[in-house]
Order: sequence, then C-alpha cells, then structure tokens
Amino acid sequence: MMFSRAPRLGAGLATAVSLIVVQASPALAFDPSGNAVADAFLTLLDSEDGTVQSYASVEETGNTVTIKDLLITNEDKDNVKVTIGSTALTDGVVQDNGRLKLGNLGLEKLKLTADDGGMTLESLSVSDLLLPSADEAKDGNSPVNPGYRVLEINAVQISDEDGKVADVDKIYSSIDSMDGDLPTSGQFAITGAKIDVKQLEAKEATSLTELGYETLNFSVSGSGKWDPDAATLAIPELKIDAENAASLSLSLSLGGVTRDVVTQLNDKTKKPEEAMALVQNVSIENAKIRLDDASLTGRILDQEAKKAGVETPVFVSGLTGSLPMMLGMLQNKELEAQVAKAVTDYLTTPGSLEITAAPGTPVPVSQIMGTAMLAPQMIPQILSVAITANQ
Repeated sequence: MMFSRAPRLGAGLATAVSLIVVQASPALAFDPSGNAVADAFLTLLDSEDGTVQSYASVEETGNTVTIKDLLITNEDKDNVKVTIGSTALTDGVVQDNGRLKLGNLGLEKLKLTADDGGMTLESLSVSDLLLPSADEAKDGNSPVNPGYRVLEINAVQISDEDGKVADVDKIYSSIDSMDGDLPTSGQFAITGAKIDVKQLEAKEATSLTELGYETLNFSVSGSGKWDPDAATLAIPELKIDAENAASLSLSLSLGGVTRDVVTQLNDKTKKPEEAMALVQNVSIENAKIRLDDASLTGRILDQEAKKAGVETPVFVSGLTGSLPMMLGMLQNKELEAQVAKAVTDYLTTPGSLEITAAPGTPVPVSQIMGTAMLAPQMIPQILSVAITANQ
C-alpha cells in the first residue's frame, strides 16, 4: 500500500499464509506423529512453498491435539522461516475425502522472518475451519477454499529490514450466515493499527511529517449482508478512521446480485474482464460517501497556503473563488450551486462532507458505464447525486 517496501513485505506475509494451505508435496520432510489430525495438518503445511522442518511434540488432551514448537522454512523465497510456539487443533476430523475439519485452530507465538523483514503475532484463533486435502491443495485449484466462522488475530507486529513498520492490536472477521456454501452476512474490524511514518517511503514520510504526523493510528471496520432471494447486497458502513486526521465511510445498496452472479464471480477471480461483464446487470440502489475531518484538512490547507506565501484564509478564498469555473463541466446549474456551497462551507470551516446517490429507481452498472463513455456529465443526474457539508 503506502510502504516503500510493501511489495517485499507483502510477498513475505503472503508466503506465511501460503504455508497454511498451499500445494502439498508428496514427499514429506517431517516424521509423522501417528496422530491422524496432526499429521493431516502437518502434511498440508509441508508443501512445495514450505517445508515442515521440525516440531517438539504432539500431545492429545481430550478433544484437542497440540503441536509444540513448529518450524516451517522456505529458502526459495527470501529465506522465509516461520516458528509457532503452540498449535492447538480442537475437534479435528479427517474426512473421507482427506479434508480436515476443525472446531477451532489456535496458534500462539507465531514469528515469521525473511530477508526483507517479518511479522509476529501473539495469538490466532479460527473457528469452524474447513481445509482442503493435501491432494486438492497440491495443484492450487482446490474445489474448497478454507472456510471459517470467526477469525481473531491479536498483537501483530510487522517489520522490514530496517525495523518495525506497524503494529495492529486486533484483527477480527466473522461469517454470520450462509446460503449453502456462500456467505450471506459478515463483518470485520482492524483495531489499534499504528504505522511508523519514518518507515514509509521518503516522499510520503516527508509529506506526513510536514503535516505534523510521526505515527498514523487508525482502525478499519465494515459489514455486509447479501439476500440471495431478493438479489440485494447491502453494505451499511465501510469505515476507515485515522486518529487526528479524518474518517472516511461508505455505505452502499446494490440490486441484481443473484446466486448465479455471486457463484460466477467466485469462479472469475483471476479473470477481471469476464468478472466485469457479470456485473453489467447489477444496479445501484443508493450510495453514500462521508468524510469527517479531524484536523487533516486544516493541516493540508495551512501547508499549501504556506507554500503559496499567503495566509490560509486568503488561500481558501482563492480556491473557493475558482469553483464556478471548475464546476461548469457538470452542465447542471442546480448541482453546480450545491457543490460550490458545500465545498466552500467545508474548506472555510472543515467539519464533514457527504455525497449521496439516491436514484428514484435502481440504475444498472451497464447504464452508468455507457453514460460515462458518451455523456459523463449526465452521471450525477441519473444517480440523483447530492452533496452537503457540515451536517
């Protein structure tokens, strides 16, 4: 994302995840424990992208199998090494097709290291987990994705080769209801995320430092509900909240989201052009984007005014004075006046800025795309766009 080393970090973290569910190698590097559940799990870990080098012990207590001091390596990808202090497999069942079903998977004291950085987490818990068999995962085209009910990760630290980049207190995700194999409602939250500005790319770090930020503290949350019978998808709120900066939230309601569309979209994840064709008949029922300022706007205006060599009120007056000329492209006098007033109010006294789309009838994506190509100035009208400030 914003990190200068994000691609390398991303590759390292992706490798860590892949060590859980990727292709299994027919020749095992570890000595089987004799416990069917533990060995099924270890076989899945021991893959072409990862090798189970060792574990200290496998113990079974009641309905829980515990693997101690697990070590997984991958010398082909930045010398990746993963250690897990304790791996608890609860209510494990190896199904006839080789898939592993767990009432709960619990990891404690996980540490990933690589040439370009690493990651640690205090604990991870996943309930109602279904993992593909080793044979299914081998070719990377498993008919079953790892499914779960609740995922919770605590105390994450991410670093690059120069030191710690970010902390995350908690990551939570849940699938609250299902329609067959398809999730119909769920929610997620990332709380207590903290990024060290000094570890960002030089240009970005300089800009943020000039705005007075040494760290970025933020949280992300969202929820969604899909009604397959009504073919509607509702996202009540997707929110990014940055402390002492701003919060941005999105709500959205869509129609035409049928079982067939969702099923085919799942199959087209690696074919974006075909996926785009599938959403042509999906329609927008309503949408809202809201920005709530918490000092970021004022900091930016002060910085730009300083660069221009004028006082901030003078700079803001110049911006708002040029709005009528810039808004002429809308070719809608009523909307132009509405936007000009809202933006002027917001820049003069930063509070909130809200854009809504509430068409009288749902508007198909195909119509929006066609309008964007032939007459883009008409999009605000067909979507009944409105904008308000400080409300």
